[in-house]
Amino acid sequence: MTLENWVKANLVERLDSDAEEIGRLLQSADDYLDDYRRAVGAKMSADAQLDMAYGAIRNYATASLRAAGYRTLKGGGNQHYYTIESLRFSIDPENKLIPALDKFRAKRNIGNYGDRGRVSQKEADSAGKLALQVRELVIEWIRKNHPAKIKSQVPKPEETPTKATKKP
Repeated sequence: MTLENWVKANLVERLDSDAEEIGRLLQSADDYLDDYRRAVGAKMSADAQLDMAYGAIRNYATASLRAAGYRTLKGGGNQHYYTIESLRFSIDPENKLIPALDKFRAKRNIGNYGDRGRVSQKEADSAGKLALQVRELVIEWIRKNHPAKIKSQVPKPEETPTKATKKP
């Protein structure tokens, strides 16, 4: 399976991108990481923490997909799913991260659409750690595969604790 197969299946479309767009996506993802850190520091619910960490992960995944020159198609309701799944064509060809990321996606959906309180603190902490890992992998992948689409120095988000027990 390739992204071109996904184009034929009407899951994604080809669309050029540039360094400015990728920079905005990475900044948006970093903003979610900063929000995650603030949610941890404020001892907000595990649902809120996971939501922020997942937002970062989704934006990093979008940055890698856009750097490759594709985007998910709007209207079908599966954009988040295919955005995460598209990491198999960039940072996760062996499908080691995607199953965990998809579980976070599903948990986030449950909480956002009516059944809050089902996310454990351990899950929220794991999502925060994974968001940091995905960040590093995506930036490295874009630098290696699409160097013209990333600035030489990507500022790091604020120092982000990965457990609710850490102090801000």
